[in-house]
Amino acid sequence: MKTLRSILFITLGLSGIASANSFNVNEHDAAVTGRGGAAAASDDEASAIVFNPGGLGLVTGTQILIGGTLYIAEGSYQNATTPQVTTDSPPQPAPTLYVASRVHDMVVVGVGLHFPFGLAVSYPDGHPQTTVAQSSDLRTAFISPTVGLDLRKQVPGLTIGAGLDIVPSSVSLKRGLVFGDAQGSVDLAADTVGVGWRAGIMYHPPAVKGLKLGLMYRSQVSLDFKGQADFDIADPYRAQLPPDGDASTTINLPMSFWGGVAYDVGNLELEADAVWINWANTFSKDPARGADATSLVLALPGGQTSYVPEDYNNTVTYRVGLDYRVPSERAHLRAGFIYDPTPIPTTTQTAQLPDVDRIALTVGASYQVNDKVGLSLGALWIPSQSRDSSSDPAYPIFHGTYSVDALVLCVGLSGQFGTTSEPAASGNATVARNQ
Repeated sequence: MKTLRSILFITLGLSGIASANSFNVNEHDAAVTGRGGAAAASDDEASAIVFNPGGLGLVTGTQILIGGTLYIAEGSYQNATTPQVTTDSPPQPAPTLYVASRVHDMVVVGVGLHFPFGLAVSYPDGHPQTTVAQSSDLRTAFISPTVGLDLRKQVPGLTIGAGLDIVPSSVSLKRGLVFGDAQGSVDLAADTVGVGWRAGIMYHPPAVKGLKLGLMYRSQVSLDFKGQADFDIADPYRAQLPPDGDASTTINLPMSFWGGVAYDVGNLELEADAVWINWANTFSKDPARGADATSLVLALPGGQTSYVPEDYNNTVTYRVGLDYRVPSERAHLRAGFIYDPTPIPTTTQTAQLPDVDRIALTVGASYQVNDKVGLSLGALWIPSQSRDSSSDPAYPIFHGTYSVDALVLCVGLSGQFGTTSEPAASGNATVARNQ
């Protein structure tokens, strides 16, 4: 029974594809993806709802952004006794939608839909870590009503914004059970709704033309998953397992701080962002293993409790992006670079989520078809990277080398309705908006 408890539901809430830092993804706008996700100081489109609500106050008229992202990723593991085992997860799509409208000289309202945590991972049947991870699927939809305030008349260069995150979430997973020659499976389906918030500030100081500064905070979102567990294995082993029934756990989607500095020189803008993510509070404290230890605490059917070591670390991700406006002002060309460290320590690395410290390269382009319609494309490539798990005999439960590579493709269609001029920043004439 101890072995069984150590393998149950370890992937709950943690399923993800290899394109993500742990189970966090950031490709929610093709234009922003093309510039490496660096937009905290400069995003003045409806997607500022996600990348910095402080920029929402710069939106003019009414904007609609509709987009989609396709994640094509592969993870693998192997060691001296096990040949390479590769995930067989199919490409995973994720939609995005943003709507924002200026309803007053000082007020812009908007709502966004995006999926920043989750996606899916699966392995071929019977692989060596089937009792750790067979297949799993997590969906966390962020519905974000947001308000932006344009304070440039009061404080030249200043805009702020804030909004709620309503997070309906679901998870399903399947993993193997092995008792000698007998094999079975455990299936779990659970759901919940969490609530969080975000706020941001953007400052484009008039005294330094071209300089842009931005800060954003996104709160932690607690997800109290409740669902049903179903155990399936032949007798006499079925009697040794918990009964089918209720199962639950809590996962905290981490809070984060974003900071960005951009500089616009003519037709070229350069931005650098840093993102701190509080992964250390994702799981519950486990004082039995030490003051800083954390575990996934699982309430199982029959009143049993399981503690699965996780011990995630806080991380800082660095993003650099370039945005070149073609002189015709109808097209943009973009490129970016990302350094994205994993929060998963080598002592708890398993097949549940292959992860590495990764480097990503991005490219993108936009074309303004006319005054109302624009098209954006973005791509992110993570070249194959790998790392070895800890050699500690106790952790992890499977020692080996884990690898990750991924390609992310994004497309976006934008619509601009109403005025295309910004309100006067300080009582002067309006400034024409870049198309």
